[in-house]
Amino acid sequence: MHKNNFDFLRLLFAVFVVIHHCYPLSGISEQDPLFYLTEGKVSLTYIGVRGFFIISGYLIFQSLVRSKDLIDYFTKRILRIYPALIVVLFFSVFICALAFNGSLVDYFSSKKTWSYAFINITMVKGQSVIPGVFENNPFKQIINGSLWTIAYEMSMYFFIAPLFFIKNSSKKTMLSVVTLMLVVLFIGRIFFMEQLKTMHVILMLDFWVNFAILFMIGALLSIIEIEKIPYKIPVLVVSLFLLLICLPLNQFEYIQYFLLPIIVILIGSTYLKITSTITEKIGDISYGTYIYGFLLQQLIMHYFSLNANELLLVSLPLTLLFGWLSWHSIEKHTLAKKQFIYQKIRSWFR
Repeated sequence: MHKNNFDFLRLLFAVFVVIHHCYPLSGISEQDPLFYLTEGKVSLTYIGVRGFFIISGYLIFQSLVRSKDLIDYFTKRILRIYPALIVVLFFSVFICALAFNGSLVDYFSSKKTWSYAFINITMVKGQSVIPGVFENNPFKQIINGSLWTIAYEMSMYFFIAPLFFIKNSSKKTMLSVVTLMLVVLFIGRIFFMEQLKTMHVILMLDFWVNFAILFMIGALLSIIEIEKIPYKIPVLVVSLFLLLICLPLNQFEYIQYFLLPIIVILIGSTYLKITSTITEKIGDISYGTYIYGFLLQQLIMHYFSLNANELLLVSLPLTLLFGWLSWHSIEKHTLAKKQFIYQKIRSWFR
């Protein structure tokens, strides 16, 4: 049993994303109420996606340090992402036949139908639509608007991988290297953002730099072992208070890089029996919830004209169910085989 709150926090962030998508997908607004309440500074998906990358940096760094070698490390990472992703992509191909504006023969004989799954599996090039599907929805054609962040997540696994070779160095050395990486990222973020917005090397570099900063700050907090600091609750309260009072400032986007990771990791590393009991009973359903939410909401909107609140009431329980099914039928079983698969791959290299 994990004596922390990270599984529940990731589930909460996935739910935030599902709630946010109810507004653009129902055609009411492009943003959720939190966006307008904070005058465009923060939205539910802003918190959710950033929270994912912060937690990922914190935990993936620890996984890297514990790994026997890079084969072990990448085996764990691929098994965590790919099996459920492959299933949701092919599930999308078949379930979207119900929303196709034409005959099933035309749908399944179209190259664009099958390329949706095969292209998106590569994460090198994305395909967001299948022609003839969701064309009359308020949010037209997009099959699954949540999947784009997964390629960025995978890129972070490669970005941090070289740290494996200095994992046995002193804490000071590791801290210096990660700090240097962050300095380079911040230089790009502060001085070259306009240029980065025009650059697209598989991924959009302005988004990549933003996510990489959050990911690496999560790793930095893991190195300094922020979870062991005294007076965690006072530090958490002060950080949250500072984040809130800084909302009106023009510099908020830079301030949140420092305060939001502290808040997320301190909450996540704090053991709360009630939330831990929930995730122990239902499993780690956050990833499944995240990757199925948008697709299911688009399917619901194809058949029913719902407002945002109605879409939330219908889609959230259904999405949580699919998250539960994904964890218990796919993710849990593939992760249980990681040592077996690791040994197989090692034997091939021998």
